[in-house]
Amino acid sequence: MPPDDTRHKAVPPTFCRAYCLENHDDNAASQNIRSSFGYPAILFRVTSTTDGNLYCLRRIDSAMKCVNHKICQNVMQSWLSNPMGSENEGVSSGAFDHPGVVRFYKCFLSQRAGAVTFRERFFNNESSRSGIPLPESFIWSCLTQLVSAILAVHGSNLAVRTLQLNHILCTQEGCLGASSRGLYGIPKVRLRINCIGVVDVLEFETRKTIEELQREDMRALGCLLLSMTTGTEVSVSDVYRNNTQQQQSMFLDQYLGFVRQNYSRDLRQLIETLLNPTLPPPPIRNISASMAARVFEEMDGIHSSMDQMHDAMMGVYESGRALRLMLKLAFVNERWSDSGDCYILKLFRDYAMDLGHVISSLNKLDAADEEKIVLVSRDGKNVFVVSYADVALCLEKAYCELLSSSVPHPVVQ
Repeated sequence: MPPDDTRHKAVPPTFCRAYCLENHDDNAASQNIRSSFGYPAILFRVTSTTDGNLYCLRRIDSAMKCVNHKICQNVMQSWLSNPMGSENEGVSSGAFDHPGVVRFYKCFLSQRAGAVTFRERFFNNESSRSGIPLPESFIWSCLTQLVSAILAVHGSNLAVRTLQLNHILCTQEGCLGASSRGLYGIPKVRLRINCIGVVDVLEFETRKTIEELQREDMRALGCLLLSMTTGTEVSVSDVYRNNTQQQQSMFLDQYLGFVRQNYSRDLRQLIETLLNPTLPPPPIRNISASMAARVFEEMDGIHSSMDQMHDAMMGVYESGRALRLMLKLAFVNERWSDSGDCYILKLFRDYAMDLGHVISSLNKLDAADEEKIVLVSRDGKNVFVVSYADVALCLEKAYCELLSSSVPHPVVQ
C-alpha cells in the first residue's frame, strides 16, 4: 500500500514488537488508577510481531523516577538467566520456567475457560473482601502447587514478592467426581503465580536482601492460608502493621480460633509457624519437607485426572478414526456403480444403516476384520458374502483411484 493509503489507519499500533488489539482510550489512560503495585497501570492484549502469539502487556506509568533501562535489564537478567530443569533444557529455554509461575511471555485470558485471579474466584465481594472458608483438601491442593513454585523461585536465589490473592491466577482443570468434591463442591483448580519481577523493577533501589525478601514470601504464604481458611482476605500489612508483638498476636488469635475449630492440627500449626510474630518463618525447604504426605495425596489426584483425560482423549481418537472412514466412504459413494468395488461399498452402506450398527461396522472395517457378512442388493437379486477385510480393500482401491483422478491445486509461489 502507498504511504498515504487510508487503510494504514486500520492497522493497530505497535509497541515492543507487538500489535495492540485493544482499543486504547486516552481519557481512560489519563485517570489516576493505581494498581496493586502503587502506580497507575494499564493492561493490553497484544499480538507479537515475531511469533504471532497473544501476550499480556502491562504498562506502568509514572515510574520513571525510580526505574531506568539499566534497572530493567538487571531484573530481566536475574529472571531470564535462571533456567529450571536439565542443563540441555536450560540452554534451549534460557529463562526461569516452572509450571506454577507465569513467565514473561505467558498470557491467560479472563474468559469462561481462561484464568481469573484467586480473589475474583473466591473473594468476589469487593466491599468487604470476604468469601467462604474453603475445604481443607482443596487448601492442601493449592498449597502444594504454591510451595512447588516458591521452592523453584527461592532455589534460584530469587523472591516471588507477589504472593497475594490478586496475583495468583486460577484456572479450572475440570470438575471432579461427586465423592471427590469438597464441602462446597469446589472443583480442582490449577494455580500460577503472576507478575513476577515487577516489584523487583519498581523497588530496585530500595529492595532488601534476598533473605529478607524470601522471609516476606513465607509470611505472605501464611496470610494466603489464613485467608483461605477464614474466608476473609488477610494481607501481611494487616498482620504486621501493629507495632508490638502482643498486638500482632491478638490480631492473629481472632482468626486462628476459627482455624482451630474447623481445620486439622497440621494446617493450624503450619499457619501459626509461618505467622508467628516472635520467630522468623521457616525456609520453604522445611515447609516442603513437612508436606510429604500431602504431596502424595496431590499426586494421586493428578494421576486420577490424567486417567480421566486419557479416557476422554481415547474417545476423541476413536471418533476421529470413525470420521476418517466415513469421509472416505462419502467421497467414494458419489461414484456409484453397479459393478466393481464401488458396488460393494454401496451395499455395505445399506448394510450399516442402523446407528448402533454403524459404529460396530466401522470399527471392524478399520481393523480389516476377517468376519464374514452378507450384503444384499435393494431388489434382493444380488447377494455377496464378503469379509470386512474385503470391504476395506475395496474402499482403499476406490479411494486411491479417486485421488489419482483428482486435479491438484496450484501452488502459489
